[in-house]
Amino acid sequence: MASPLAIYKLIILYLLSRAEGEIAMDRISSFLLEKGYVNFLSLLNTYAQIEESGLVRSRIAQDRCFYSITAEGRQTLQMFRSDLSDEIIGQAESFLSREGTALRNEQSVRADCVPAEGGMYNVILKVLERNESVIEIRLQVPDKAMAEEICRKWPDKNEKIYNSLIENLF
Repeated sequence: MASPLAIYKLIILYLLSRAEGEIAMDRISSFLLEKGYVNFLSLLNTYAQIEESGLVRSRIAQDRCFYSITAEGRQTLQMFRSDLSDEIIGQAESFLSREGTALRNEQSVRADCVPAEGGMYNVILKVLERNESVIEIRLQVPDKAMAEEICRKWPDKNEKIYNSLIENLF
């Protein structure tokens, strides 16, 4: 039988593989903590280990950490998937089903702000579909507060902006 730490890693890899994209660290954490699989300290250790070992890759956006599974992570999951019980798989599938829309929105709507020269900030706004860019807008703004506000509003306003662009360009 696998150690508890190995099971935590496999659950994370399973969730990421089934989500077919990124999942925010806080969403994975809430699932694992709510189900009582892990305590907070062990969870932080688990994230560090799976990233250091190359099983997942992380991306920071809007003060949130997003994880995606790597090829090595998929191979590891394939080799040890049988260590996950049917109960754990069922709970993970239920979580993915229940959170599906929110997860897809987080995966497909991205907003990042990056410091640029002269105190300016680059804002990169994207909408992805099947990991392909549907729209990508890059803006340079004069300060961090403005960049963060634009990023904060993008998830709610992207569809309206996209439709407006299409309407005005055709």
